[in-house]
Amino acid sequence: MAADCYGMKLLSFRTTDTPQYRFQMEFNSNQTLSSVTRVLEPVPTPMWNLILVQYYKQGRRTIKKNVYNTKIIVCNFWRQMERLRIFNNLADNLFKDPDSGNMSLACPLQVGTYVMKNIYLPADAGLLKFIFRPNTIYGLFGYVYSQLPNKKLILKCTYEINGTVIPVETC
Repeated sequence: MAADCYGMKLLSFRTTDTPQYRFQMEFNSNQTLSSVTRVLEPVPTPMWNLILVQYYKQGRRTIKKNVYNTKIIVCNFWRQMERLRIFNNLADNLFKDPDSGNMSLACPLQVGTYVMKNIYLPADAGLLKFIFRPNTIYGLFGYVYSQLPNKKLILKCTYEINGTVIPVETC
């Protein structure tokens, strides 16, 4: 019988940042992440590029497959989430829960320190059930840009989070 609930087992992460946009991520013992972002100069139009990659073995070869790739203009975040229902549960968890932090979705992103706490995928997230494959690792690559009026993108920070989806007992 197939499991109804799945969890994400985090395996590794790494980050990069720039002098004007400091980004740190921390792995917590309860399989969650936390982050601190220090914005040292305003970001007129922040943009996120998120790429979900699947790694699996085929014989001796490791196959890399892009599963999802999207760009999100941060000030249009909720409008874009309405179109991407599979991510609604995660978005609600990250941004609507007052205990999750103070990350701003405003344009421009003002100078300040922004914290995100207890970052995880809920066990009842439809996304986990959709992507579950035994012996498969997923990588989430995130790129944060400042989009200039001429549409040029200036990279502010990057992150890579690797994990595997596992069946869990309860949602």
